[in-house]
Amino acid sequence: MSEDLWHAHVEDYLAALRRGDRFGAMAHVRELQNRGNDVLDIIHHLLAPAQLRVGELWVADAWSVAQEHAATAISEAVLTMLAVERERETRPSKDAPSVVVSCVEQEWHALPALMLTEHLRTDGFAVSYLGANASAQGLVRHIHDTGPSAVLLSCSLAGFLPLARRQIEAVRESGTPVVVGGSAFDPEGHRARVLGATAFARSADGVGDLLRTLPSAVPPAAPLTHPGAEEAYVVFSDRESLADDVERLTLQALAIQTPDTPRVTHAHGWVRVLDDQLPHLVGSVAGALVSDDPTIVTDAVSWAEVVLRHRGAPANTGPTLRTSMREALQGLPVATRLLPAAEPV
Repeated sequence: MSEDLWHAHVEDYLAALRRGDRFGAMAHVRELQNRGNDVLDIIHHLLAPAQLRVGELWVADAWSVAQEHAATAISEAVLTMLAVERERETRPSKDAPSVVVSCVEQEWHALPALMLTEHLRTDGFAVSYLGANASAQGLVRHIHDTGPSAVLLSCSLAGFLPLARRQIEAVRESGTPVVVGGSAFDPEGHRARVLGATAFARSADGVGDLLRTLPSAVPPAAPLTHPGAEEAYVVFSDRESLADDVERLTLQALAIQTPDTPRVTHAHGWVRVLDDQLPHLVGSVAGALVSDDPTIVTDAVSWAEVVLRHRGAPANTGPTLRTSMREALQGLPVATRLLPAAEPV
């Protein structure tokens, strides 16, 4: 099928997602199946591009957060249904290599991990899919129960990289190789290497070949010794309180809130979005510290500025936000030094 035809199908599928129409979305996928498209075709050309557009529509304030969440849930349900149907028809061979696919703890973006699972099943792997928000303890217990040849961890938000590091440590303590991937990682694999992953997967394509090159066992992860590694967990554990401080300082500086005004009691829509996103923005500092990559903060602040601008925030919100973050983190020297990298170029 041509790219133009796939683009039209994506738009039709998005229309169903916009309506929250699960049956309409599934009917569209059935039509594509009837035309000879398999699950990987549907993932590559429909579900993945549609999910990218859903995120762009939310950033541009064309869709509400409720629409974004509903759309994601529909695509997850569609892919799960396709996976269950295919599993009934095609079982892995008895000697198929066994792997575990899981999201990092507190990571609820499960669709990329679901897509990866179907790639691996197509490539002949027996996959245990643990889903979103899998704890380190539960993951290790599953490893001891099933003895997989590798664990694949998906992380979409860079603010959860401190938790990714803890899960990498836990998996490697069992001697099991661990592969990481997702939008929380940079394309060059620097963050994955610093965090101690055995390997990094840039995309689902070729992951099977990568898995076949892994050693059968690995040693424990080496300690993190770079500046800021310890501060990362201070910031991460206190990110909600730090986010409150950053919001208070930002709104006071913009003369929208006084010290005695309760949080987010006025009608500014961008303030509600700021309130929702600030823990992730502060978490990006923790992600930058643990992975030794200050560009995480640069990217997170730039992204936040775009989101807030689309929602009518004052023109000086970005610089004010940077100043507030520096003030809130002033007791943490390495974290504070990251913030000048977020200044406008």
